[in-house]
Amino acid sequence: MDPLKAVIIGGFGHAGRVLDEISGMPEAAIVGQSPAYAGEDISAFTGHPACREAEYFDEHTTMLKEVKPDVAIVSTRLDRIPEVSIAAAEAGCHLICEKPMALDHPMLDRLYQAVTTNGVRAVSMLSMRSEPHFRAARRVYRSGAIGEAVQVNGRKSYKWGTRPQWFGDRSLYGGTIGWVGIHALDFVSFITGLEFTSVAATQGNFCHPERPDCQDFCGLVLSTSNGGCATVSVDYLRPANAATHGDDWVRVVGTKGVLEASGSRAECTVLTDGPQPIPVPLPDEAMLYRDFLSSLRDGHESELTQPDAFMLTSTCLYARDAAERSEVVGITRRRRDWS
Repeated sequence: MDPLKAVIIGGFGHAGRVLDEISGMPEAAIVGQSPAYAGEDISAFTGHPACREAEYFDEHTTMLKEVKPDVAIVSTRLDRIPEVSIAAAEAGCHLICEKPMALDHPMLDRLYQAVTTNGVRAVSMLSMRSEPHFRAARRVYRSGAIGEAVQVNGRKSYKWGTRPQWFGDRSLYGGTIGWVGIHALDFVSFITGLEFTSVAATQGNFCHPERPDCQDFCGLVLSTSNGGCATVSVDYLRPANAATHGDDWVRVVGTKGVLEASGSRAECTVLTDGPQPIPVPLPDEAMLYRDFLSSLRDGHESELTQPDAFMLTSTCLYARDAAERSEVVGITRRRRDWS
């Protein structure tokens, strides 16, 4: 069987992780690369070993027509993700998209329609679920050791670092809930299997007026599909001298115990009958994108799924609505609606 032909469109985001996993993979190869809009700098990816044999194109529509790829990796400025992804879906490409998949509900619906009409599959770059501490937490929870989740707390804290100018423009960036908060919503759902039924949220910019529409803090309170609740906090206020760029953490309070997982400490612990939390052995890091590409060839179910990608994007949009309206917003679109 010939390798899957993949192209990369854009020069921003986390596609480097996808390219790392494709490198040395006999079942897929990067055969083309292009910007997603005029003037986009794609040098962040052109030098990657996986792109060594890829042909460069000035724009993506010509590349899609000439190369006829099987898969498009879309990793670009956030407002361009849905339009480019729709074009790739209409060209018959399966999609690996930077998140969020869209910056408003109508555009997300348009993308879903393009994917389903053209019979392709679309997933998002939800890399948190590949990390050993979260995978260990999922294994513990799914074993039943702590019972049913009653309350889940998720945290994403990042250093500000250097943020592009366009992060300060809502029409191009969309908001921090979609860009960062989606990861916390993902690992909460990935570990517990829960979905979200309503959300209240707040957001703002305390310390970075030079990027006015880039919220440096967000807080979400969500009802979960089993009748419990979840909280998510997001910030860009982690001190610059901290040992790690991010501080990712989850706590699941169950009917029989509590588990916690921390990215910055690279650990997972569970507290049930004993007096102290017990460390949980960590598995290896998963190669989610390699697994997704393999699933396109052999039909097995990948851990990166289309319903998750659309459901989590939709939940972020509802959460942003809640923050901007100062209202509790019902989340009416569930995983099954995005199959």
